[in-house]
Amino acid sequence: MRSKNLAYGKASIYPAVVAGLLGLLLCTGDVLAAEKKGASVKPKSSPPKAVATAPVCSPDLHPSIKSIAPDRVRAGMKIAIKGSNFGKKECFKDVSFGSTSSKEFKVVNDSLVEVTVPAKLKSGMMMVHVQTAGGTADNTILVESK
Repeated sequence: MRSKNLAYGKASIYPAVVAGLLGLLLCTGDVLAAEKKGASVKPKSSPPKAVATAPVCSPDLHPSIKSIAPDRVRAGMKIAIKGSNFGKKECFKDVSFGSTSSKEFKVVNDSLVEVTVPAKLKSGMMMVHVQTAGGTADNTILVESK
C-alpha cells in the first residue's frame, strides 16, 4: 500500500535535486567565466601533505628483466636482478620464484633489485617474476640443491 504522504515520496526529492543542479551550474559558471577571462582557477587550499608527496606509479612503464646474477642459485643466496622500469620502491610490489614470494628484497634503483632466494624451493629451472605498478616481468634461473 502506498503512502499518501508526499513528504517521503518523489515530491520531497525534487527540491534537493534542483538545489544540487543549481549549485553545480553556479560553480561551473564561475570556472568558465574565469577561464574566458584568461585567469587561472586556483584551489582555495592545498592538498594534504601525504597526497602532495605521494609517489607517482605509472602503469605505462612495464618492467623488463635483462639479467639475473648469478643464474644458478641456492636457497638463502643473495642475487641481483638487473632490468628497467622497476620504478621507485613505493611502486615495486613483489619478487617471486615460481609461486613463492621472497620476503627479503631491496629496490636499489629503477634498474636493480637485490633479492634473497627463499628457502624450500625445488631444484630445477624456475621462473623469477618481478611485479611493479606497470606489470610483471619474467626470467628463468636454475635452482640447485644445497
